[in-house]
Amino acid sequence: MDEQKKAALISRMGPVEAYNGGVTPLTMPLITLEQYFDGAEGEAGLLCNSHEAPDNDMVLVAFKSIRDKPEVHDVRIAITQCDTKEWPFSDKVVVITRASEDDVIGWLPSGFEPDDTWEGDVDHLPAEKIEIPPGFRKLWLWYD
Repeated sequence: MDEQKKAALISRMGPVEAYNGGVTPLTMPLITLEQYFDGAEGEAGLLCNSHEAPDNDMVLVAFKSIRDKPEVHDVRIAITQCDTKEWPFSDKVVVITRASEDDVIGWLPSGFEPDDTWEGDVDHLPAEKIEIPPGFRKLWLWYD
């Protein structure tokens, strides 16, 4: 794990509060795929609870392939927690898209299906503001 890159991600969290043996941001930063995985060296915390147990390279390739679709503007990772010994954890991916939810879910490889999805933002989950082009929306993918 690259400690300098980990520290840069943690600094993006801004104000935090204690949570479950670590900290959670008051506003979730929405990190690019490259920012999230660069330096993790097999230790990123996205889809870590999946029964398929995909490695970082598989997760990155899957979400990059979605980001490359013409119906997608961007794919971001929401940092939701960090423990001082671990890479920042995420259980949420945000797809900025004009495609249907069914299309986005259909693009995911087997084992990458989210436990829940929703559109837009919700008041109890404040996220960093990012540009959403006209005709696009946020589709959140949540992984338990």
